[in-house]
Amino acid sequence: MKILYILSVNWGGIPHYTAELANAVSKHADVVVLKPEDSNDRLFSERVTIVKAFKPLHFSRQCLARAFSLSNIKGFLSYSNIKLVGAVKPDVVHFTELCPWSSTFAFLYKIWRKHPVVSTLHATFKSPLHLLNGNNFLYSLFACATELTKYLVKPDAIIVHTTEDRDTLIKRGVDLRKVFVIPHGAYELFGKVKGDESRGSEENCVLFFGYIIESKGVEYLIRAAPLISKEVPDVKVVIAGEGNLAKYIKLINDKSRFEIYNTFIPNEMVSKLFKRAKVVVLPYTYHRGQSGVLNIARAFGKPVVVTSVGDLPNMVEDGKDGLVVPPKDPKALAEAVVKLLKDDELRKQMGRNALKKAQELSWDNIAEMHMKVYEGVLNVRKKVFRVC
Repeated sequence: MKILYILSVNWGGIPHYTAELANAVSKHADVVVLKPEDSNDRLFSERVTIVKAFKPLHFSRQCLARAFSLSNIKGFLSYSNIKLVGAVKPDVVHFTELCPWSSTFAFLYKIWRKHPVVSTLHATFKSPLHLLNGNNFLYSLFACATELTKYLVKPDAIIVHTTEDRDTLIKRGVDLRKVFVIPHGAYELFGKVKGDESRGSEENCVLFFGYIIESKGVEYLIRAAPLISKEVPDVKVVIAGEGNLAKYIKLINDKSRFEIYNTFIPNEMVSKLFKRAKVVVLPYTYHRGQSGVLNIARAFGKPVVVTSVGDLPNMVEDGKDGLVVPPKDPKALAEAVVKLLKDDELRKQMGRNALKKAQELSWDNIAEMHMKVYEGVLNVRKKVFRVC
């Protein structure tokens, strides 16, 4: 079987997700990846054939006007290279993330008429209008439009990561037989700790990792820091990720408690940050789908503190591999962090449980689940053509 993955974006966790999946599936099938020129080739195994098909696109949440620069227009038009699907002759085409540029040209070329198509939706929404909010109207309008363009593509199968996402799609009228729940794998590209979660960790180091937007709740971790320091005076809160941190920095009274990396974090640094952490905190105020940050933490055997939003309470067993607290509650967040920092045995046991979950969510297991979907899609297509 030949699988063609279309990697549409060069930012966030999607390149890593695509690489982990493609590398694992390449043990079972021939794998080709159409990708942006500037995404990292080194993420992919030697077994994977890489085709640099798309020119770079650069966006800023703070200045959407840059989206209409000449280089971005050229970048958008380069996605016409999706027509290379015909030359690759795959058995299955898999979009690991649908975005306006890939969706537009997939629609224009009607890819699904000649090839079975699978798409992964990393998060679903009851309505695209839910993405509209008053905090950054232009960006939220762009996000809403992005969500709508996903429905230009007519996939044979849709992969989601949670039952909540599956149920949302079904309520929106998607055929149940087309929706498959496959968990997000535990990232292995960054390396991982084997055995003792404390190996390489730094005393009382708490990590927040990821793109900084309002729904990630970094504000509440900052507000919790003084409460944590009353019980753990030498606590160090590390905040690492791109995004607009300016309004949150104003909330920091004692900067000596914080270590901030407000920039893109390269793979090597991701590994160092997670190894340093005693606890990883996800203080989200809103969340859909599964969390890549959670799965990196698991791969490094780190206990987590998460909020009870979206499907996070179903992903983390409270008291087993992490603690679950209410959102927007600095006091509860602080108490959970203090509990894990002070109780070495509890923290280490949770770290061991996190590693077990990471093993269950290995990309080899995830790849096998995907292969069953691909085989099922091909079988359905064959039956349809036989009837015709």
